[in-house]
Amino acid sequence: MLRHLGAFVVRLAVSAVVLMLSVGWVSPGNRYNTVGRAALVSILLAIASYLTLARFLWFLLLPWLLYAFIWLATIMGAYGIGFFSALLLAIALTILSLLISLVFGLRGF
Repeated sequence: MLRHLGAFVVRLAVSAVVLMLSVGWVSPGNRYNTVGRAALVSILLAIASYLTLARFLWFLLLPWLLYAFIWLATIMGAYGIGFFSALLLAIALTILSLLISLVFGLRGF
């Protein structure tokens, strides 16, 4: 049980740090870019991923479109950035997540 909790905390920390780096890259000096907000957004997006069934029904288009809408709305609302900045953030997040997973062998939410 403790091992699973530790893995959850490590994954949450990695997701929050990668999200913070991505927001800092896209929107430098954003006052909403904090560790606590990044952790909360990471948890919320992980829950949204399971609720939209995007993880389980990956071959269907509708769950992914619903999750993409939720993701964009959450990021835009949490960090106060526009639509195109949120799309740029998605690209930055993808690149940083790939680099983190290659370097450390970890996977975020």
